[in-house]
Amino acid sequence: MLKYPLPTLGIGLLLSFASVDYLAAEPLSQDQVIQLALDHNPRITAAQQAWEAARARIWPARMLPDPELSFEYETLPEALRLNRFGERSIGVTQTLEFPAKPYLRGRVAQREAQATWREYETIRIEVTAEVAQAYARLWAGQRRLEYAEESLRLAADFRDRTRVRVEAGDASRAEALRAEVEAGRAEVEKAAAQQQLGQARAGLNTLLNQDLSTPMELSDDLHYTPMDLDLQDLQQQALAHRPDLQGFRARLEGAQVAQRLAAYALLPDLNLGVASQKIRGEGDFWKAGLSLSVPLWAWGRQRPEIAGARATVARAQAEQITWRNQVLLEVQQAHLAVETAQQQVQLYRSRMLPSAEEAYRFVRRRYDEGGTSYLEVIDAGRTLTETRRAWVEVLLGYHEAMAELKRAVGGGRLGE
Repeated sequence: MLKYPLPTLGIGLLLSFASVDYLAAEPLSQDQVIQLALDHNPRITAAQQAWEAARARIWPARMLPDPELSFEYETLPEALRLNRFGERSIGVTQTLEFPAKPYLRGRVAQREAQATWREYETIRIEVTAEVAQAYARLWAGQRRLEYAEESLRLAADFRDRTRVRVEAGDASRAEALRAEVEAGRAEVEKAAAQQQLGQARAGLNTLLNQDLSTPMELSDDLHYTPMDLDLQDLQQQALAHRPDLQGFRARLEGAQVAQRLAAYALLPDLNLGVASQKIRGEGDFWKAGLSLSVPLWAWGRQRPEIAGARATVARAQAEQITWRNQVLLEVQQAHLAVETAQQQVQLYRSRMLPSAEEAYRFVRRRYDEGGTSYLEVIDAGRTLTETRRAWVEVLLGYHEAMAELKRAVGGGRLGE
C-alpha cells in the first residue's frame, strides 16, 4: 500500500503528461523511440516483475522446514482448566533434512530465475524489433501521404490546365471530365493515406503505452545501405546470443537438478525435538527426542516422482533441440527476406523510380506543347504514383526484414 497515495498519483500523472508533451514537441529518432518503449512497454514491465518474483523465491527454497512448537497439558480435572494441570510440556521440533536437499532446491529455483531473466531479455529484443518495424511503418505512412498530396497537386494542376485548353478549343470536353475524375481519384487516395498514417501512429503509440492519438514527429529518414550478410555467421551468432535458447538451457539444468533432488527423497529426514516438562509436585525437567521420517511407501510416492523428474529432463532436452532448430530456421527465413528486399530496393532505386519520374515529366511536357494526348499523361501519372507507392512499400519491407533479422539473431549488431 502506498504511504502517500495522492502525491504519488499526482507525480505519475505529471510524468505521463510530460511524456506525451515530449512526444508531441520534439522529433524523435528511432533509438529514442526504442528507449521509450523499453522504459514504458507493459510487456517488459510484466516480464521484469516475473523475474523479480522468481529471484525472490531462491532464498526461501534453501531454507529448512518451519519448526513446530507444541504445548501439552496432561491430567487435567476439566477440559479447559489448564491452570490445574498435572503435567505440562512446551517443546519445539525441527526437521533436519539431508544437507543436499536445501542446496538442490536452491539450485532449481536459481535456474528457474535464470530462465525467467532470459524471458525478460527475449521480450526486450522482441519489443525492440516491433518498435523498429512500427517506426518504419509510421515513416512509410508519412511518405505515402506526401506522395498522395503530390499526386493530388499534379492532378489538380492537370485538371486546371485542361480546363484552359478546353476553353481555348485545344482539348475536348471528354478530356476535362477525365481530368476531373483523376483529381477525384487522387483525393480518395489521399484520404486512404491519411487513414493508414493514423493506424501506423496508433500502432507505435501502443508499443510506447501512450494514448493512440498522440502525435509524433520522426527525425530519422529511412535509407538503404547495402549489406553483405553471411547466413552461417548469423546462425552462429543466434546460437550464441539468443536469450530464449539460453533460457531453455537454464530450464534443462534446473530439470536435471530437480531429478537429483527427487532421488534424495529416498533418504530419511531427521526430526529433532526438545521440550521443557513440568510435573506438579515433582519439579521441572527436560526431555529430548529424535525421529526419522522413513520413505516406507517409496514405491507409491518417491519412485513415481523420480520417474516424473526423469521424464521432465527428457522433455527439456527435446524442447531445447526443437527450439534450436526453430532458431536456425528463423534466421534463415529472415536472411532470405532481407536478401529479397535488398534486390527489390536496388531495382526500384536504380531503375524503376527514376524511369517513372522521367517518363511523367517527358509526357507532361509533350502534352503542354500539344504533342500528345491526355490519356498518355494520365497513364504516366498513374505509373508514377504506383511506382512511388511500391518504392515506399519495398523500402518498408526491407527495414521490417532487417528488424526481424536482428531479432532472430538475438539483438545487437548483425555479424557480430
